[in-house]
Amino acid sequence: MGKVEISYKTGLAAGIMFAGLILTGCLEDQQKPVSDNFVVEAFLFAGEPVRNIKIKEIKPLIPEEGDTTERIIPDATVILSEQDQQYVLTFDPATGKYMYPGNDIDISTGDVFRLEVKAGNRVATSETIVPEKPEGVGLSENVIIIPQLTLNPDLRDQIISLFSSERITLTWDNPLEESYFVVIERREMVLDPLLPEQVPEEAKTLLASFRFISEPSQDSTFEIIGMALETYGRHVAKVYRVNKEYEDLFKNLEQDSRDLNEPPSNIINAIGIFTAFASDSIFFDVVRE
Repeated sequence: MGKVEISYKTGLAAGIMFAGLILTGCLEDQQKPVSDNFVVEAFLFAGEPVRNIKIKEIKPLIPEEGDTTERIIPDATVILSEQDQQYVLTFDPATGKYMYPGNDIDISTGDVFRLEVKAGNRVATSETIVPEKPEGVGLSENVIIIPQLTLNPDLRDQIISLFSSERITLTWDNPLEESYFVVIERREMVLDPLLPEQVPEEAKTLLASFRFISEPSQDSTFEIIGMALETYGRHVAKVYRVNKEYEDLFKNLEQDSRDLNEPPSNIINAIGIFTAFASDSIFFDVVRE
């Protein structure tokens, strides 16, 4: 099963994630990181395994030219706790994230989780509450029809026409104007591509950019565009409710070397974010006829 997620090439495993765009932090000395400080990117998903916790070294606000490498800390002690139960996480070299290897952890609405991270001589902590899942999730239709496309002189016009016409609307209740984002995942093991193989990769990438809401939105609708999807077959649309700490992160994406305010952080004694999400989902199919 493949996923189309926050970053459409990576897993929601946090996705989610793109929060790391601003978690490099603004430091007292812009050129050198604080030697023992670190960044936490920790995301819990109701009803899902714990596998989305990343611990990183802080990078300078103005890094050396060409330095885009994440400096993962693989030997931290990471403990997740809920009430009097503790869960010790292990580092997965394949993903660069910490995960819980057991199956006895239940992440449910209303649970209060505490995170403790020890890296070097520094211990950081944080808490988050698992939000309620969205209500009233529905679709205007449960089928999107995309005819078989072949390489021909009219293909461009066909794609433009289908892009505009073959859409369905995802809706959910949002009377309090809370924040949500949407993820679309394919459920097929074998790809049956919508687009002919000869279509330029740039065009495929452009269409793919319409697959998801990439940041929290207070909307209560989202148009699923058939031509933005990758394959025929079964898909699932997931609506995620987000916590305020995650919403605040995106309200502060504008930051440069002239702005010495640190981005929002709910991590005590380090920087970063620890938050939880809850989702509800609904299925639909992409068919030829």
